[in-house]
Amino acid sequence: MFALSVTSCYVLQQGVYAYQERGDLEKLARVLFVLLCHCTCVAKQLVFHAQAARVDRIIAGLHQPLFDPATAGAGASSAAAAAARALLRATSRGAARLLRAYYGCAVATCVLWTIFPVVYKLRGFRIEFPFWTFLDYNQPVMFVIVLLHSFYATNLVAVGNTTMDAFIATVMYQCKTQLRILRMNFETLPERARALTKESVNANYEEILTKLLFECIQHFQKIADTMALLEQVFGLAVLVQFTVGGWILCMAAYKIVSVNVLSFEFASTTLFIVCILTELFLYCYYGNEVTVESDRMVEAVYAMEWLHAPLRFKRSLVLVMERAKRPLRPAAGHLIPLSLDTFVTILKSSYSFYAVLRQTK
Repeated sequence: MFALSVTSCYVLQQGVYAYQERGDLEKLARVLFVLLCHCTCVAKQLVFHAQAARVDRIIAGLHQPLFDPATAGAGASSAAAAAARALLRATSRGAARLLRAYYGCAVATCVLWTIFPVVYKLRGFRIEFPFWTFLDYNQPVMFVIVLLHSFYATNLVAVGNTTMDAFIATVMYQCKTQLRILRMNFETLPERARALTKESVNANYEEILTKLLFECIQHFQKIADTMALLEQVFGLAVLVQFTVGGWILCMAAYKIVSVNVLSFEFASTTLFIVCILTELFLYCYYGNEVTVESDRMVEAVYAMEWLHAPLRFKRSLVLVMERAKRPLRPAAGHLIPLSLDTFVTILKSSYSFYAVLRQTK
């Protein structure tokens, strides 16, 4: 709650500054791309606070037996089970690397934003922070206080945004991996049933086959429920992110063309653009991956050895394939699909906004 309060206060300061400088496009561009980014952070923080119970349900759902690395690939051969566990370990390592790289880039941006005012101050230039404050920071002591306030607030936003984005992306990454494991389970379903039948004296092949199919259906439904809950909880916040994402990139590009290429400000703005591109790309890439893996489910069902299966089982497969024809398609606010096409569209839109601004300058 403290982080939300500090972030909201900083956004308010930036909003006042933007209103005061509304007639100066250069100053307005300088504050708007950061202000819009901070607004998306506040929106996501509000969701985490208001939907805390449902967020806990998402996290608890990832520890369900169907998603548990220890039970993934149950009833499969040791090689298939080992492959499933390897996929889950790779997902965990990939998510950790993603968070570290994304977080590091964001913090580096904040550090550079703190360095270049100090350098300019030491050179005797007049410094104007892009937010409103009642303090006269021309004095050294006040300058340090305002600088530390800016550094702390921007770092809170950096940590908050990267952590929340990485969390949402990791859940989609996990669902993508679970869909891949499910495809493996579908493809090897008859083989697993025969292996279990041989292990038990009184086992019935058709009953075991039907049981394994039901487990696969439950697994798919669990993945679908997780994605649906994720979309319900964060759909509106992600929609806000995608709505203003083009404007953030546009304003950052407008700002970066007016600064020295060899300056700290250019380096920090470049890193900021990289962070925003990464943020948008994470949602689009992992949302696209979930859709692609879900699309392949029909092929996985058809690829199993169903020719010699019992007639009742074949009829059940028809129903499963009909359901699999409707793939999971994550969307922001049920409106904007999370796909690579959407990412390209945002880039095109941001360039169009930038071109209009340059023409009206």
